[in-house]
Amino acid sequence: RESFLKSPGAGRMGVPTVPLSDLYSYAIAYIERRDGKVHLRTSVEGAIVEPNSVVLQSGGAAERFDFVVLAVPHNALGKLLPSQNGSGGASAQLQAQVARLESSPITGIHLWFDREITELPHAVLLDRTIQWMFQKSRLQPQRQGAEQAGSYVELVVSSSKSLVAMGRKEIVDLALSELAEFFPVVREAKLLKATVVKEVHATYSALPGSDSYRPESRTPWPRIFLAGDWTATGWPATMEGAVRSGYGAAQALAESNGRSDKFLVSDLPAEGLMRLFGT
Repeated sequence: RESFLKSPGAGRMGVPTVPLSDLYSYAIAYIERRDGKVHLRTSVEGAIVEPNSVVLQSGGAAERFDFVVLAVPHNALGKLLPSQNGSGGASAQLQAQVARLESSPITGIHLWFDREITELPHAVLLDRTIQWMFQKSRLQPQRQGAEQAGSYVELVVSSSKSLVAMGRKEIVDLALSELAEFFPVVREAKLLKATVVKEVHATYSALPGSDSYRPESRTPWPRIFLAGDWTATGWPATMEGAVRSGYGAAQALAESNGRSDKFLVSDLPAEGLMRLFGT
C-alpha cells in the first residue's frame, strides 16, 4: 500500500549509478566533517553499561561513549548486549525475543557476457526464480572502460531459500536458462565469467506473527538504541524499512537527551482513490 498504491510518487525507485562503496564514502565524509570518526574492519565484542556512558570493547581495548546505536543484523545482536552491572536478565529477555526471528537469504548472481543482452538498464522478472536484473555496464559505465565490449549483469533473488543448498554451477545454469526466456540474445551470447554471492542471513523473514518479536528502538538501557530492518518500523525487510529504523533510533536518542529534533519522515499523503480509504 505504501510503496505502490498510496500515490503516483510512492512507487518511484532509485537505482545507484555508482558503486555502493562510493555512496558509503559520502556518509563517511559527512561524519568526519563533523569531527566524527569511522573505524573500518573493527569488530566490537561487547558493551558495558555505566551510569553516564556505554563502554564498547574492541580488540582488547575499550572506549567510552555517551550513547550507542546497535545497527547490526538481528542474529548478531546477542553478543553485543550488556551482561554486567545487573544487565544479564534484561539482555537474556531481549535476546530471546529477537532469537524468534528467522533469517531470509538473498542471492546475487553476477554474469559477464561478450555482448549486450538487452538495452534495459533494469528489469523486474516475473514468475521465475530470478527476480531483479540490473545491467551494471549501463548503470555504472565507469566500471567498464569504453574499449571493453560486452556487458555485466547482476541478478538478485530475494528469499532465495531454494538456492542456499545449490552449487555455483547449478545456480548459474538456472539463471542463464531463465534469463534467456526474457532476453533470447542470452542463448547466443558467450558467458565470460560468473560469480554467485549468497547472503544466508541477509534479512529477517517476515513470517506471520513475526512483528510481535521485533523490538522498538529504545532498549532497557537508556543509552543504548537499536536500528535495523528487523526492528519495529512498521515496514517489512526492505532498505526503506532499514532507513526508517535509523531515523527512529536517532529520534529516540535525541529525545532521551532532552532534544526536540525530528528525524522520522512523514508518510506520503494519499492521492486519488486512496483518499477514500482514509490512509
